[in-house]
Amino acid sequence: MSGAPTSSLRIADVAFNREARTLDAAGRQTLLDNRSCNIFVALAENLGTPVDKERLLRAAWPDQIVHENSLAKAIGRLRQALASSQLEIVASYGVGYALRERKGKVCGPEEPPVADAAPHLSATPRRLRSGPIGASLMLLVIAIVGLLALSLGKPAIAVRETPPITHDAPDARATILWVDDHPANNRLEIALFKERRLAVHLAHNTEDALKLLAVNHYDLVLSDLGRGEDRLAGLKMTQEMKQRGMKVPVIIYTVRPKDPSGQVAQRRLVADAGAADLAVTPTEVRTKVLERLAPSA
Repeated sequence: MSGAPTSSLRIADVAFNREARTLDAAGRQTLLDNRSCNIFVALAENLGTPVDKERLLRAAWPDQIVHENSLAKAIGRLRQALASSQLEIVASYGVGYALRERKGKVCGPEEPPVADAAPHLSATPRRLRSGPIGASLMLLVIAIVGLLALSLGKPAIAVRETPPITHDAPDARATILWVDDHPANNRLEIALFKERRLAVHLAHNTEDALKLLAVNHYDLVLSDLGRGEDRLAGLKMTQEMKQRGMKVPVIIYTVRPKDPSGQVAQRRLVADAGAADLAVTPTEVRTKVLERLAPSA
């Protein structure tokens, strides 16, 4: 589907009109914004083939630098418009996204299946699981279980012992948390790491980073030295991680001072804060990350 820019097309049960900015999918019409239209055109012109994120970003935001989250939001809007149709947009790990025909049964908007919250109660008669009487009995049972747990000195709420579910590729070698208030500056490095099967999560500030560290497993943290007006934000975050018992190694990625004495002082500050290493050039950060997480790649 290459050639002149797509003005209108039909694929399976989906009809797209570029001039009207409409997408008719399974009998439901959605009015798209210009950026979503440009992204859909790029995907449709490469039906079944992954289109890299850089190309999609250029198609939707020409001559602008935007975060990948903006692309993800636009993809989300398109997926919603395509819900219940015979087309779907799938992520291609380390590359971008692809538009393709669904392989299985069309089941409507993509939502994860909800597990039965209490499978051991599935045999309870229906009359006890519905209505005010059933609800009261269920609350009574829950209260009794809670009291028994407290009397035995055990928490009534189960604690997750398995790793959290993520959307990363199952074949990822390791996962990096990159903390930077300007992540677009690291786009090339992030793309390289993903090519080497290293998943990368992004955080814009220390607060978000600490929250992610509390719920996810990370093999390495990359952090800038200064963020906003705080010129030592990365070091303060590293110290906070140490105080909270988070033993993930941290590499501080910043610029090297011109003065030799400043360079010595910089390395001393990084070491005193508890960081594992310091990188001051793009080549250096790539090399040090790959040496730690993908030495054979």
